[in-house]
Amino acid sequence: MALDEIDPLSRVETGKLQADRRIIAVTLIQEAPVTIPPGIEVIGTVADTITKIAKLAGVFKTLSAWIIVQPEAASAELAAIIDEVMKAPEVVNESVNKLLVLIDNRNPNLAALNAVGNGTLARQVERNRPHCQNIERIAHRHLWQWLEQSGVDGPNAQELRDALSQLADADERLFYELTEFARAIQRVARQAAKLAVKGQKDEALRLLADVTPSLFDAQLRANNLANELQRMQIAFRSRALGIAQR
Repeated sequence: MALDEIDPLSRVETGKLQADRRIIAVTLIQEAPVTIPPGIEVIGTVADTITKIAKLAGVFKTLSAWIIVQPEAASAELAAIIDEVMKAPEVVNESVNKLLVLIDNRNPNLAALNAVGNGTLARQVERNRPHCQNIERIAHRHLWQWLEQSGVDGPNAQELRDALSQLADADERLFYELTEFARAIQRVARQAAKLAVKGQKDEALRLLADVTPSLFDAQLRANNLANELQRMQIAFRSRALGIAQR
């Protein structure tokens, strides 16, 4: 089974990320389906997790016209919170690229997949992903004190309170999923490496081909999220520094 390039997808650029979307074109033949290792379902669902993070962070965009006329310290701390949330698309790209960099050429390095499956990736993602305690710590420096002042009320203030509360409690609902995504990629890498060692290269490539569409989808959504987050961050940082937006 050969790997050949087909219509390359356009590059998606972000402020902190410039991830290449890679296409792995595998000439599929009618063979018995390869065994999918258990525990990789999250590869297909992490895109929905990214969408939920985007929806939650999108509250800042919805309220941006109101926020930028509030005290400058509020914008400064929202920019810092966004910086923490931006770790989500970063670790998604880190996870996807760790796998694809080994297989996106004419002679995929299947033997090196063992290194992807050794547990290091999940530990890195767990360390580098957004952490709700960091969001809570940033919010308590000024935002909560400001939001709890008399006179700071109305639907906009309440919506911001709700968004901050949800982000500060998002580990189990959202951010842990990013670590599970990395673990699922490790399981795929280990299984593909085992197949390759047994001389079943075609089966290993079919396994990788089965999961790559979901990886591409996750990466594309992650890059879109990163773009949106950076736009918001620029607006809030500009307000914090007293810079007029063009």
